[in-house]
Amino acid sequence: MKSVRDNVRGGRFRTPIAIAVGVLVVLLLSASGLANAYTDWLWFSNLGFGSVWTTVLSTQIMLGLIFTLVFFVILWVNLIIADRLAPPFRATSPEEDLIERYHQLVGRRAGQLRAGVAAVFALIAGGNTASRWDDWLLFLNRQDFGWEDPVFNQDAGFYVFTLPFLSFIVDWLFAALILTLIVVAVAHYLNGGIRASAPTDRVSGSVKLHLSVILAVLAMVRAAAYWLDRYSLLNSKRSVFDGALATDVNVQLPAYQLLALISLFGAALFLANVRRPGWGLPVVAIALWGVSHLFVGSIFPALYQRLRIEPQLSTREEDFVAENIAATRFAYGLDADNLRVEEFSYTDGITADEVADYSNVLDNVPLVDPALAVDSFTRSQAERAFYEFSDPLDVDRYEIDGELRPVVMSMRGLNLAVNEVGDGWESQHILFTHGYGAAVAAGWEVDQSGRPSFLVSDLGDVDITEGLTETLGQPRIYFGEDFDGYAIVNAARDEVDFQSDNESRTFRYDGSGGVDMGSFVRRTAFALRFRQLDPLIAASVTSESKAIYNRDIEQRVREIAPFLRYDSDPYPVMAGDQLFWVIDGYTTTNHFPYSQTVDTDLLNSDLSGNTAGSQYNYVRNSVKVVVDAYNGDVDMYVIDEDDPILQAWEGAFPDLFVDIADMPDDLRDNLKYPEDIFEVQTDMWSRYVIDNPTALIQGDLAWSVAAQPRREAQVGEGDTTSSSSMVPQYLVTRLPGETETEFVLQRVFVPLSGQAGSTTARPELTGVMMARSDPDNYGELVLYTIESGVVEAPDFVHAEIRKNGQLTDFVRDQIGSVVLFGDMTLLLVNDTIVYVRPVYVEAPSATAVPELSRVIAVNGDQIAMGSSLDEALAAIVGEGIATDTDSDPDADEVEPTDEVDPDPDDDQASTDTDPNTDADPATGTAPDVDDYDPSGKSVVQLIADAEDFLRVADLDEAIGDIESAAANRARARIAIEEVNRLLSGETATIADG
Repeated sequence: MKSVRDNVRGGRFRTPIAIAVGVLVVLLLSASGLANAYTDWLWFSNLGFGSVWTTVLSTQIMLGLIFTLVFFVILWVNLIIADRLAPPFRATSPEEDLIERYHQLVGRRAGQLRAGVAAVFALIAGGNTASRWDDWLLFLNRQDFGWEDPVFNQDAGFYVFTLPFLSFIVDWLFAALILTLIVVAVAHYLNGGIRASAPTDRVSGSVKLHLSVILAVLAMVRAAAYWLDRYSLLNSKRSVFDGALATDVNVQLPAYQLLALISLFGAALFLANVRRPGWGLPVVAIALWGVSHLFVGSIFPALYQRLRIEPQLSTREEDFVAENIAATRFAYGLDADNLRVEEFSYTDGITADEVADYSNVLDNVPLVDPALAVDSFTRSQAERAFYEFSDPLDVDRYEIDGELRPVVMSMRGLNLAVNEVGDGWESQHILFTHGYGAAVAAGWEVDQSGRPSFLVSDLGDVDITEGLTETLGQPRIYFGEDFDGYAIVNAARDEVDFQSDNESRTFRYDGSGGVDMGSFVRRTAFALRFRQLDPLIAASVTSESKAIYNRDIEQRVREIAPFLRYDSDPYPVMAGDQLFWVIDGYTTTNHFPYSQTVDTDLLNSDLSGNTAGSQYNYVRNSVKVVVDAYNGDVDMYVIDEDDPILQAWEGAFPDLFVDIADMPDDLRDNLKYPEDIFEVQTDMWSRYVIDNPTALIQGDLAWSVAAQPRREAQVGEGDTTSSSSMVPQYLVTRLPGETETEFVLQRVFVPLSGQAGSTTARPELTGVMMARSDPDNYGELVLYTIESGVVEAPDFVHAEIRKNGQLTDFVRDQIGSVVLFGDMTLLLVNDTIVYVRPVYVEAPSATAVPELSRVIAVNGDQIAMGSSLDEALAAIVGEGIATDTDSDPDADEVEPTDEVDPDPDDDQASTDTDPNTDADPATGTAPDVDDYDPSGKSVVQLIADAEDFLRVADLDEAIGDIESAAANRARARIAIEEVNRLLSGETATIADG
């Protein structure tokens, strides 16, 4: 039999074991979170942003601790007061048995219970406040905008940086006091100070005092909330225009002031009730507040808006809407400091001299459509199925032979989902780790088959065309778009560099990216992070191995700076002998006073990357993020140093941002004004082009972004316009009055349609907005206004093209093929406007790709189609223009016409069916036909060959193989030329036949 001493020793021994087991269980449950935090710190440190991680984490911990501690103190002190105010004797009541059992259970542990209850509720109330770290850092580093509101004369910085955090504190404090009131009331009940079923004195005097004080403090906090609500009126959305308008200033603002006074009066009534029996005064205070809040704060302003303002909206809201116009233009960068407005004096007709003078513009018209060329890139440049290109392709510009030229390009990304890669862990994470190189095609021309003409191509020894100064000594891509998962480099096995011609080449990573996996602790942490055991047990993972994770570039930059919004389309750049990604970063807020909230999903992602419920009414493209595709290094360059929001973030994270002056020139030369913000700006400008508030309220002078003409040619006569607006388009062009070409982003405006719900505007042009991208004038917006009714809108021009009988015949002749239109381009040429639209043909084959077949040019009422833009322009101008085709230089001049060029069978410039030319109909360039040798053949044999070649060419055209058709026609011409030479007596004899 064990002694008492043995039992004591056993108990002492079991207690540490129980504690150790409990700690182990907690550690196991939190191991994944700890591993994520540890590997996050390793990742940030590897990138040189360890201070960013520690700043965010320390701010979160500080806020969580402060608010948790504050709530703990509030509740704990009140619970102590509740215990000390407990009556010495509890009155007999039906619930006494339950209360007695509670006190027997608690006994002398009442103090521990108070602390425990206060701690639990404090963790609940204070834990979520860590998520407000961004509001705190902005509040701490607040800046001025230099823009004052007309109501309170406060700088906009007060509304953007100060008011949100103050409102959060007041709202949190109000909720904390409500929770405290409930818990304290329960404590008083358990202590006997409140008896719900007692016949008299249900609440003791001391308890009444305690609860009255809490209610009075609640009323004062509510008064502070009403006082801050006054400032929030400057973001009111009561009307179709945001901001403090007539009802807000004349009625709602005084209402909030009155409600604040009523709340303070209610606080006084709560305190006065201490010396009065019953709860009459608190009931009066609550009723007065409730009625006032309902009628003064809600019903009366709504009635005033409906009965007083809306019947005379344009006159009563005029002054306030003027503030909305000014604030909105400033907030979206559309004010006079950022947008230059010029009048474009249009003249109908274009001359040969103008064509020659603008050759550096017309030679750079984008004929390769980035959406239609994806299949061609994939067919000719992907090499293997696990390589993929972005869809659509990216548009950029590079200097080629000293001239600025447009290109379409994409990196050759890695697609691990394909069967070729395999599903094994080793294949997914050690062998196939990276993409390879980029494919770059000329944007202004195609090859002989109508497909993209590549300037940069191939795997291994990358083929770069002469004249392009960029090189690609390090083409490997470890970080890119949609790079999910992780890779382990420097493992025991080499990586698959690329596969070509049934041969696999290997590679070992020698870059600076990745986190060392040498120690057992690190490998364990990565196994927990990746939720896979393999990083811990795989023999191929060595002490030299490194883990590359957060490889998706958008996720990568969002992890570093989650407080910025990012453009939806990162783009690649060749610079410094390797590849980089550029991602545009934006600062936004929805607190800018009087500014109109944007109604779009663009840039609409919150700190977690979600797009739901996150609007904004101020935006700046303040940061250019550059990601090294090989090393993963991230540089955040400040491109708008005057943005106050970015200045605040620079104060919070002094080691994060880099001045744009430090960006290498070859990177800076390829910066682009981003599409997303330009789309937001042009959408907003279409409404705020009106600077007269009365006209803005009426809305009849508003603009609209031009509707997008359809791509499909084989649609009904009325189906010429899609339901969407034209997207912004990148161009190498020349602004009116300038002599040098530059890279711009362009969008076209038309009058707002009068039809309800219609997206198609009236068929006339009102303006063209351009955003400049070249380093010397980056970010400047230029709007060219056009007199109403003189230039047709793009969708109307497309409708006129579609109605032309010759184009209809061309479409009908493409037996079984699909005819598609490329993007329509608008060009400002001197004082006139030229529309250009390429026409693609796709053969009825599973492996076919769209091929450029024709180009249509429109100027005024002149419409022409040719095998090249030069031919189409020659037809419009009405005189010969030097082209790259093999057309007869002695041919008659092309007469001007408003019809599409004649059918290829009848057109001297076309070569589709003419056996006497070897030009490809898509490009006018002679194909290579060295495989046909006519020497030694008789005249009859040569004629038979020519007939066979022409017959096969007709079949090729029927199935859409334009390249083969051109080659066979060239062979037929060779045969006929040999016949002519033989019949002319150039040979001594003519072979029998």
